[in-house]
Amino acid sequence: MKKIDVIIVTYNGATWIRRNLMSLRQSSLLPHVIVVDNASTDDTVQIVRDEFPEVELITLQSNLGFGIGNNVGISKSIAQGAEYTYLFNQDAYVAPDAIEKLASFMDQHQDFGVVSPLHCCPDLDNIDRKTCNAYISPFASPFLCDAAMGKIENYYKIRGINAAAWFIRTSVFLKVGGFDPMFFMYGEDDDLINRFELHGVGFALLPSARIVHFNQSAPKKHEPNFWTDVKRKAERERSRLVVRVKDPTYSYPYMFRILIAEGLFLPLTNFIVRGQWKDFLITMLATFRVFTETGLIRKRARMCAKPAAHFLDLTHPKDDLGSVVAPALK
Repeated sequence: MKKIDVIIVTYNGATWIRRNLMSLRQSSLLPHVIVVDNASTDDTVQIVRDEFPEVELITLQSNLGFGIGNNVGISKSIAQGAEYTYLFNQDAYVAPDAIEKLASFMDQHQDFGVVSPLHCCPDLDNIDRKTCNAYISPFASPFLCDAAMGKIENYYKIRGINAAAWFIRTSVFLKVGGFDPMFFMYGEDDDLINRFELHGVGFALLPSARIVHFNQSAPKKHEPNFWTDVKRKAERERSRLVVRVKDPTYSYPYMFRILIAEGLFLPLTNFIVRGQWKDFLITMLATFRVFTETGLIRKRARMCAKPAAHFLDLTHPKDDLGSVVAPALK
């Protein structure tokens, strides 16, 4: 039997982790589960240790973000010789037959490197609207047309879906690399989708395999104040802009034209027309930061254009771009 590793990055996920792991325990095809905890301050780690002893638990000393947390798990999965790696969000659970269907599909379709189940919410009978609007509508509209007609195909080619449930041939990471540490949260999956496409990695949607993804974040101890909210939204906008300009074919002048158009002129026009000064401030902060990072973005884009296990802890030595990220474990 081929080895399947499920990687779950947790951060204050006590609300969901019990149901998440129980669904994997009840799966018709049992995988090996690796939980990488990003220094949770709630009961997440205790729940995993006490109630799910079969889970391999890795605890990080600080919150390193979604992408690096996954890189730690991916590196472990590669080292353990897993044929497939399933990246799975903490705020989700799988249908009992989902993993078996995903594995069977990959066994039968060697031309695909990644397959995603259908994201549902709030239950397995309803498609998740956020995923539908952001990914399925623009990238797999034939599925929606077929669903409306009641004639759904076995699978659909798709450019990509958010990384809440990626079932991947582990060998793909040796070609494309892991998540870029430039992204702490937001944008890291879209960046990797771009790299899948660049390196010719096929991506499929398998509607018969289903998960429920609640699209929820860890509870906040305090309501965000004005500046906390501005910084959080500026980080998201900064990530969007980085994804937008991180292309190995772009020249510096072209990168700057995009940033000026989307990061300056467009928000200024919206500010003049709508008077939404907070949104304008958020975009200005994000754009200024990306302008200061253009050199690094350019280097990372060129580096990621070359096949290699970028950002994964496989060889230990680090280069000046951080190709290997190996946070200390405890």
